[in-house]
Amino acid sequence: MKKLILVAIALIFITNLIDAQTYKTRDAYIFFNPNKDQTHKDYAAASKEGTAVLKVETNDVALLVPMKTFHFNNALLEEHFNENYLHTDKIPNATFKGKLIGFNKDQLAKDGVYNISSEGTVTLHGVTHDFKAPVKLEVKAKVATFYCVFKIKAEEYNVIIPDLVKPKLSAETPIEATIKFQLN
Repeated sequence: MKKLILVAIALIFITNLIDAQTYKTRDAYIFFNPNKDQTHKDYAAASKEGTAVLKVETNDVALLVPMKTFHFNNALLEEHFNENYLHTDKIPNATFKGKLIGFNKDQLAKDGVYNISSEGTVTLHGVTHDFKAPVKLEVKAKVATFYCVFKIKAEEYNVIIPDLVKPKLSAETPIEATIKFQLN
């Protein structure tokens, strides 16, 4: 009888752990190309060092990207990005905190592609704004990959672009986020 009670308690504990799944990754990929002509990559940059957390039971998701991890093809542009535009010594990170809409844990159980969305807030350069964007979730071979493409306006986040550079840049900067979680 004692063994049966211990087994029952263990099963309840394991069930709670399974239901309370949290996934983390440290290799979220973020790419942006603010060039007016998207075939040019002059001002484009990418970071492979974003950190993301997904809480399956609540659909909560969070992303933190250290701004100094964005790398450009030109070292001078990278320096200007960090020192003059984003002031990364004072404001080192960009974040997203929110929920996945249309997501459920069953989607992680079998390979497939799902169209969902995200809602929450983005904080960039110390400014926070509400955020909504479509998300494509691809589950394949025990990896859940979230793809999100959206646009932001630099001035909405108090990022001041010099007049000399403005004619080369798009009014809205397209951003692509790819976040992969290794599933258990």
